[in-house]
Amino acid sequence: MKKLEFFRINTLMVFIVVMSFSLAWSADTDWKKIGESDGIVGYTRPTTRSNVDEIKAVGIVDAPVAVIEAIIRDISLMPEYMYLCEKAFLINTPKMKSGEDIIYFYSLTDLPFPVSDRDVVVKSLWTIDKVKGIVYCHAEGIKTIYKQSEDIVRMPLSIIDCTLVPKGANKTKVIYQVLADPGGELPSWLVKMLSKDYGIKTIAGLKKMVKKGKYKNVKAVITTTPHIK
Repeated sequence: MKKLEFFRINTLMVFIVVMSFSLAWSADTDWKKIGESDGIVGYTRPTTRSNVDEIKAVGIVDAPVAVIEAIIRDISLMPEYMYLCEKAFLINTPKMKSGEDIIYFYSLTDLPFPVSDRDVVVKSLWTIDKVKGIVYCHAEGIKTIYKQSEDIVRMPLSIIDCTLVPKGANKTKVIYQVLADPGGELPSWLVKMLSKDYGIKTIAGLKKMVKKGKYKNVKAVITTTPHIK
């Protein structure tokens, strides 16, 4: 009887492990390739969190992780490489304190007339896998009336994950993943048209930025917070 019970428990545990692995594998493989440019591949997938598709782009940038980290951490540079970004700046107030590996910022997205522009206030957290040298940035829009304007629609959902994976001394694999609901009464075809190349064009912008003088000679990664999956 004990042997039978032991067999049942083991069988159940194996089943749970297999199902967990299958679900994780499925969740990470339902991306649909939607384009490629200059070696940067773009993907989309539906999500239960929004009517808007989640997007992802993956590409190699010819620069070490430290250089790309420095560029992304400098919020003032966002309009120079991020697709459709009109304005961005660091926030450091008593309620939203930026420092070290936590950064708050404001971002304004310029959309074509007659569509209203969108904005978002974001809290980003930087972490690092020190063994593998991988740097992560996870950013989410937060609810606040900071800089809110009647002429601009505040995005109800904005989640960004940027992963920087070292690929040799002077190359980095950039994985840029975004789930952003622009809010308002926009038709789905327009949202898809504006967002489908967002990741590809943002990584393409980073490829250009790393060639500029301000950060191209940075050697050391400054993120210190350990990454926890």
